[in-house]
Amino acid sequence: MLTLATGSREPLVSAPGRPGFVEELAREALRRVGLGLQVAQLPHERALANANAGIEDGDLFRAAGFERDYPNLVQVPQPLMDQDFVGLTRRADIHVRGWDDLSDLSVAFVIGNKIIERGLAGHRDLTTVRTNELLIGLLAAGRADVVIINRWVGLHVARRAGVTVRTLEPPLIRVPMFMYLHRRHDALVKPLAAALDQMHRDGTWLRLHDQFLKPLEAAQ
Repeated sequence: MLTLATGSREPLVSAPGRPGFVEELAREALRRVGLGLQVAQLPHERALANANAGIEDGDLFRAAGFERDYPNLVQVPQPLMDQDFVGLTRRADIHVRGWDDLSDLSVAFVIGNKIIERGLAGHRDLTTVRTNELLIGLLAAGRADVVIINRWVGLHVARRAGVTVRTLEPPLIRVPMFMYLHRRHDALVKPLAAALDQMHRDGTWLRLHDQFLKPLEAAQ
C-alpha cells in the first residue's frame, strides 16, 4: 500500500461515494504492480512538503519540474493526464484563443495559482477569490465575464452549483501532470510508467476518462 498526498479535489480526486478520475488511474496503475493506494488530501504546499519528507510515499498529481525544489521526489515519467486551464463564461459573444483576447474583459481566478497569475500579468480588470465555488459564483452573478480554472474542476463546480457555462477553446494552458514518488520507492518508477503506458494502449485510460470526466462536459 502506498499513501500519496495531494492538494487536488473533485472530480480528479475522490470524495465520499464519488470516485475521482486521477485517483482511479493511479489506483489501477498501482494495482498492476501489486500495490494498493491510499490518498491523503492536504493543502497543496503541505502535500509536497510531506511527500518530500517521506511522511507520505509521494505526491499524486503535479506538473513537471518539482524534483528540482523537492530533491527527495522522483517523477514517474508517464503523464497521468494533461491539465487544461480554460476560460469559462456565460456569454455567447466571447471568443478567446489566447491571453491577449482577455484584455477588454473582466476576468477572475482563484488566488495562488502561479501559472494563471503569470498569464494575466498586467490585466486591468481582474478579481481574485479564495475558492472555486466563489469563482463560479462570480460568473453566475455577472461579476466576471470569464473565469480561468482547471477545465474539469470548473465544470464540476458549475454543475453542482446549477450554473450553465461555456468552455472557451482552445485551452489557455495545457500542462502534463505526473505522479511523484519519494526516492525510497525509486524501484517502482519504471514499472508504474509502464503500467500507465499500457493503460493508454489497452483502452483503460479512455474508459475511465469517459466514465468520470466526459459526463461533465456533456452536461454544459
